[in-house]
Amino acid sequence: MTKLARLFHNADEVVDAWREALRNRDVKGALDIWLDDDSITCVLPEGHRLSGHEEIRKGLERLLSKQPLFLEPIACISHSIPGAAIYDTTEAVHLRADQVEAEFFLNITLVLLQDSQGWRIAHLHASRSTEETFDAPSTPHGLH
Repeated sequence: MTKLARLFHNADEVVDAWREALRNRDVKGALDIWLDDDSITCVLPEGHRLSGHEEIRKGLERLLSKQPLFLEPIACISHSIPGAAIYDTTEAVHLRADQVEAEFFLNITLVLLQDSQGWRIAHLHASRSTEETFDAPSTPHGLH
């Protein structure tokens, strides 16, 4: 990670930057929003578990080598305390910007931590959803 990486003031900005990096096939930009620590982990939808920046970089290069990914949040619940935030989200995955119907859906859990660089991703777990339709949450949970 570069010393001049962007400082994120809230965890929501990191989640938005993650989606933007996937949309732009920007592996470097995606890596810059991860915690600068070898203990970071990422579980890809097909089940591969990646540890550390080098494995995550290779996984992202493979994932984005053929096409960008356009993630559209369908439902999101977040919990935060000072210095840590957890996002549990269902995302519609589109393979083209103009695609209306989702190609498939992902359930994604993100763990973000705040350090001297601001908010960063420490762990991401993505799995294909078995659901074909989703209802938006009907009541706010009030935890953040």
